[in-house]
Amino acid sequence: MSSEVPAIQSSAQDPTTAASPAAPWHAIFPDPVSTPEAITPEGLAALLRHHAVTLGKDFLVIDVRRVDFEVACIRGAINLPAHSFYQTLSSIVATISHVPKVIFHCNSCKPGGRGPRTAGWYADELKRQGKGDQADTVFVLEGGMKAWVSAYGDDEALTTKLPQLSSS
Repeated sequence: MSSEVPAIQSSAQDPTTAASPAAPWHAIFPDPVSTPEAITPEGLAALLRHHAVTLGKDFLVIDVRRVDFEVACIRGAINLPAHSFYQTLSSIVATISHVPKVIFHCNSCKPGGRGPRTAGWYADELKRQGKGDQADTVFVLEGGMKAWVSAYGDDEALTTKLPQLSSS
């Protein structure tokens, strides 16, 4: 075993290794084919308040935020960060595909964002596994957590406020 330390070359010296602008986190994964429908914050609130349906059995809310999961969350939502979602997709489908309605959200749910992207991947995997009828019951929360907090942020029955660290 050699104890020599290899020389470090600067990318500035070699134009073929020059740094390119940072690619988005999802660039290494395929774009989803499916585009799930939206559900409004009001529609989700009605589901959460409905006594004939059960969260976790009849529907599931998946929060795909990662580092921005700091202020509040939808009561009963589970956190499956988008950044690790695709790599664990087959396990996720095996675990939650028995739930008839699955609602995804991120902070804003803009087109191409984490919520729509993970919802699309989930719907695509359902189809790939022969569960295409379930792909029609995958939704994205319109406006994401921003819209939810705007409408229901102070409703303790629907929103859990997370404790904040003090800066002192």
